[in-house]
Amino acid sequence: MATPEGAASSTPVPAPEPEQQQQLLEVAEDEVVIDFKPNAKCRADLRLRSLHPSLPVAFKVQTSSPLKFLVSPPRGAVAPLSTATLRVVLRPQAQPPPSFPRSRADRFLVLSSLSAAHLDSSTAETSGGAACASVRLRVFFGGPYLLRLAADAGDAAAVRLILRRQPHLLPVLGAPEAAAAAPGDGAEQWAVHAAAARGDYGELRKLGPEALAARDREGRTVLHAASAAGEAEAAAVLVDMGADTAATDARGRTPVDVAREKGYEEVVDVLERWELVMTAARRGDVQSLKPLLSKRVGVRGRDQYGLTALHVAAIKGHCDVLAVLAGSGCMDMECEDVEGHRPLHLAVEGGHAEAVELLLDAGVDVNARTRRGATPLQVAEVMGHDAIAQLLCSRGAEVRAASVVCVASSSSSSISCA
Repeated sequence: MATPEGAASSTPVPAPEPEQQQQLLEVAEDEVVIDFKPNAKCRADLRLRSLHPSLPVAFKVQTSSPLKFLVSPPRGAVAPLSTATLRVVLRPQAQPPPSFPRSRADRFLVLSSLSAAHLDSSTAETSGGAACASVRLRVFFGGPYLLRLAADAGDAAAVRLILRRQPHLLPVLGAPEAAAAAPGDGAEQWAVHAAAARGDYGELRKLGPEALAARDREGRTVLHAASAAGEAEAAAVLVDMGADTAATDARGRTPVDVAREKGYEEVVDVLERWELVMTAARRGDVQSLKPLLSKRVGVRGRDQYGLTALHVAAIKGHCDVLAVLAGSGCMDMECEDVEGHRPLHLAVEGGHAEAVELLLDAGVDVNARTRRGATPLQVAEVMGHDAIAQLLCSRGAEVRAASVVCVASSSSSSISCA
């Protein structure tokens, strides 16, 4: 039967579902990670990134434990496609958290909206509301104090969780404790990462290429471990040993990314220094090269072909750069790329007689062989550099039959190998 006009229908009409608010802010951290120390203020940073292309995004941060935590600033606005960093402070606590590493009671809620007024509505306080988006974060309590506390209590699960989140804390534990905490990774591999994290240079120098490339289950290399611990000198040693500075972990972060996230600018400087040295050597830029070499460490890095600054200067024929590198005392004049080419091989390949003579005067081996057995003289003969071949012979090069398939470096496009 029809309902009279103006009368209420006997069939209730369901209220429309609130529209799902699009995400306006991205929080870089998936948890609020607090390095707990008793009776001390403990701090953590939250990084917010605006996802809106044209309007500022208002935000407000709430916590389930306002008597324990402070947030600075607790609210504000992030410009379009920009970032903002907030500081979370745990007030001094006499006792360790009742549950750790992950707290069962402490939570944070990051609300965002295009209108600041919407952040204070009752629906925003509880669920984000139709006009607000929200990101919920748990609290992770870690740090050396709690790691040691968990290890002493025999809580292997807590130790594993803390080390998985904060692998740079591994040196806090002894080798047996570390191996017991993560037997799947292997005691030897964990010991290598621990040496990097505590800056044990003697141990690091004993490593071979396999150890430099070894990864933990989060995809981190030994260079990641040194970078995460802020060990600049250890990072420099690893770079000089040929550690891959471009290696990424399971989250896509390079060692430089890890160091930059943690604010270790000295480590960032070390990890970027060798690339600056390579660029200066490639360009023949002596003025930029000299101050970099004055640091003396972190300058012998290698690219994906195993080439050092000496290699690139040699193949380019930059004699002034070669002279500076040789005179610095911090470069190995007999360094080899992945195919065994030394700087002398590449100077010969490039046809740079003056560079060849400079390297010979520096005392390099005139009969050095690549992994395919090629000597500098064989390279000169195959490339047709007769004057350089004569120079090499006058310096004691042994005449051999050029029976190798390829004498040139595959990292150079100056010759095509059959």
